[in-house]
Amino acid sequence: MSSLSWSEVFAVHRSRRGIGEQSLLVDRGESGYRNLFLADGRILYMGEGRRGHQEPLGGNLRLLLAYREGKPLRVFLRERPGLWRDLGLYRVEAFRYELWSEEGRYVYWFTLAPGGCAEAPSG
Repeated sequence: MSSLSWSEVFAVHRSRRGIGEQSLLVDRGESGYRNLFLADGRILYMGEGRRGHQEPLGGNLRLLLAYREGKPLRVFLRERPGLWRDLGLYRVEAFRYELWSEEGRYVYWFTLAPGGCAEAPSG
């Protein structure tokens, strides 16, 4: 996989925020968010908002809707400052809203699964 510059990522992502209209930015903690990269290729992605309880607004609402609609999102991984890698399409497979005892606040955790074909969840 080739590396991308921030300008190439921004041309697709169109936002400095982690959750864009059709894509997500992930890193290994440099942003202050605690993304976890699981051995099976999935990513545990912390929702938007670094203070107080996270709300189902903005980027969090976008991810909740992507889950409901089965809409895949492109994921870009920050490898180092100014250097990114396109990880491809991921779908929001599941989410939890729970107390993060470390910070004493409620946060969203979205499970992102690799794959561009997504079916709407039943229920």
